[in-house]
Parts: sequence; structure tokens; C-alpha cells
Amino acid sequence: MVFLLLMLFANSCKEQYGQLTSVIKKIDTKTLPAGSYVIIPNQGCEGCISTAEDFVKKHYATNENIRYIFTRIQSSKLLKVKLGSEVMGSSHVLLDTANVIVYPDKAKAIYPMIITMSDGHITGITYQSPDSDGFAELLKASH
Repeated sequence: MVFLLLMLFANSCKEQYGQLTSVIKKIDTKTLPAGSYVIIPNQGCEGCISTAEDFVKKHYATNENIRYIFTRIQSSKLLKVKLGSEVMGSSHVLLDTANVIVYPDKAKAIYPMIITMSDGHITGITYQSPDSDGFAELLKASH
């Protein structure tokens, strides 16, 4: 009975984020089976987005299991100026140029979103916001 409940819970989590998982797989052709994706909107909470851009510049090359996806990009050129050519050219930095990423919680769409993957499925979502230090959690989990 407990096993059945666990299976139902696991399947409901997979279905809950099914659309987001499929969008990530379209953007990242070498999808991480396990690890994290940091989704950074180019519009929203300015302080949170600046924090995210600084985080990417410091950490983009330090962990193979973290990928960074920029979405709602107003100008790729401006983003390249902010981040630098080396960061933008990294295989860990991806662009959602079609703006297909949809936040499961629309109220938090102005914040960077940190997605945890396991077995090719989303297992958790946190945010970098005034109320949550998602990047600190990400660093703890990745070390």
C-alpha cells in the first residue's frame, strides 16, 4: 500500500512539471539526467536578476551538472556585453530565444528559478528572490 502511494506521488510530480521538462529538453539537446537548471528571466526583479548574472559569471565553469538558461531576452547583444563572450560561448549557458519557458508559479515569474532534476525529471523548484536564497541552496547541494 505504501509503495502504491509513493508511486502515485512520484508520477504526480512528473506530470506536474511535464510541460516544463519537455521545454527544457527542447532548449538543451544534451539534457541533464541529474543536476540543476537555473532559469534567468531578463525582465523582472532587477536585483535578483543582477545577482543571477553575477552568479553565472562566477560559477558557469565550475560544475558540469548546472546549466543556465536565459529567457525573455530583450537583446542578445546586451546580454553578451553584460556576461562576456566567454560566458555566452559556454555550453553551460543556453538561450531561450523563442521564450517558451513557462513558470509553474506565475507569481514568481519575475525571479530566477532553480530546477532540480533527477532521472531526467524535475524533482524540485526553488527561486532566487528576496524571500529565498536559491543560489545558496544550489551551492550547498552541488558541493
